[in-house]
Amino acid sequence: MDESDTGEQPGAVESPLPVILKDRSTIRMEALVSGRITRAGSCLYLEHSPGHLALILWADEDVQVARLEESDWLVNNYTSGLRIREGEMVRGGGGFYPRNADLEVLTGKEVSADCTGPAVQLYEVTKYDPEKPGGIPDPPPPPPPGPSTDDMLLSQAFDEHWDGQRLPKRMIRGIVDPREAMFAYVLQNYKGREGDMHAHFCLRGADENLLASLSRKFGRLFPGDACSWNGPGVVVTATGEKAMFIDARIDCSGDRGFCAGSGGATYGNLGAEHGSYRLRRKGDGWQIEKLGLSVVS
Repeated sequence: MDESDTGEQPGAVESPLPVILKDRSTIRMEALVSGRITRAGSCLYLEHSPGHLALILWADEDVQVARLEESDWLVNNYTSGLRIREGEMVRGGGGFYPRNADLEVLTGKEVSADCTGPAVQLYEVTKYDPEKPGGIPDPPPPPPPGPSTDDMLLSQAFDEHWDGQRLPKRMIRGIVDPREAMFAYVLQNYKGREGDMHAHFCLRGADENLLASLSRKFGRLFPGDACSWNGPGVVVTATGEKAMFIDARIDCSGDRGFCAGSGGATYGNLGAEHGSYRLRRKGDGWQIEKLGLSVVS
């Protein structure tokens, strides 16, 4: 990724954050690639067989590195919500480049001398368990993008000089993952509405584990791709029942002491409510503060 994605210059081997290299080629290879995420020097590699590494060139746009703790980091896909730690097995689309492929041509930037080929293109990854029968299903297509206001809301939440209205803080307990906590916060706002406001919830970008965890607290939930637009509103595709898309985005990068969040619901062409939030780890959960900034249509 671009240097601005990590705040570190390529080649800063001592940096706690590795560099993400983006594949700028116009062709997506269609092989199925799997291996273990590992770091060597400044960059990330895929150990596709014991002792054999390939430099990862990510073909997804929304992949970044975020700090997890003082001495830990992970790879975030901010579109799908997938988080990958070093050492985890992944599988995704892509393919291997020839050993003599020009890395600077493929990435469109100067590559640190300690990041060497051969290279592998990788995109739409999912975690992979080789011990599980049949592994895991092929990765699904990326979920529909959230509202175009999300980046603006996240940016506002990161604004350390924000002096606008702040709403009362709310604790979301018993949840470790900040994105799950953001989803729970939004679901609390809409759960229990009756009559014309009752609807099923379709969580965009939520994987099976996240859906299962939240369903234990909020009842049956649907993945985003189980719902669709029907005329002016959102419905469960299989039944035609009224629904709404629920979005939650999180960015915990930097050392600000909080995560920036944006989240809300979309239920019609003229029906959407999204807000800007700050999340702070407290005890067994997250304290969420809504800023006085929201987008309503």
